[in-house]
Amino acid sequence: MECAAVREFTGVHNMIRGLLRLMDSALLKATPDDSKQMKVLSDFGKFAVAGAHFHHTSEDNYYWPAIERNGADRLLLEPLIQEHHMIDPLLDEMKRAFEALEVGPTDTQTIESLRVLVGRFSDGMLSHLDHEEPIFFPLLTQYMPDAENEQLAAELAKKAPRKGLSWLIGGVEYGMTPEQASEFLAAFPKPIQWMQPLLLRTYRKRCGVLGVDPAEPSHR
Repeated sequence: MECAAVREFTGVHNMIRGLLRLMDSALLKATPDDSKQMKVLSDFGKFAVAGAHFHHTSEDNYYWPAIERNGADRLLLEPLIQEHHMIDPLLDEMKRAFEALEVGPTDTQTIESLRVLVGRFSDGMLSHLDHEEPIFFPLLTQYMPDAENEQLAAELAKKAPRKGLSWLIGGVEYGMTPEQASEFLAAFPKPIQWMQPLLLRTYRKRCGVLGVDPAEPSHR
């Protein structure tokens, strides 16, 4: 049986894959002179950057040190740490690019450049997740007891970015199984759990502005 940490990371990784599919669709549908759409795309992009940064920081500063303390060999994690170092500079570029959309209409060349940048990030991230899981998940199974994972998950849920929460809830709803979603959200503060239906409605509305299917993250 999978340990709690592996179940949680499987759900989170699948949500990331799903939201990357949604981002790809949104960029394909992007209409540069639609001011409202550009602002929603900017919001989605800034959430994606903050979420990826947070996910990497959670591994770098919490989960990897914890399993090392419990006996895992750091040399096994080293390639994954290096991949984070390669991906993170792309996040800084994406942050600037998505922030530039906040002001409203842009041009086709800007969207095309953004599509290329996001494509580079997406390729790197998907490759990293595929590489990480066969290394990291067995280490979690061996060196991350469920009680310690519950404590870490609760601590990190309090520190998770609050801006763009509707995108997170949409990703959880469509990118995770019901069991993964329930376990993941259980670590979040109660007010966020209570707001889930409202946040999901906001997510669907924003997908409407982007011209994309809200269920895109669930496509396999």
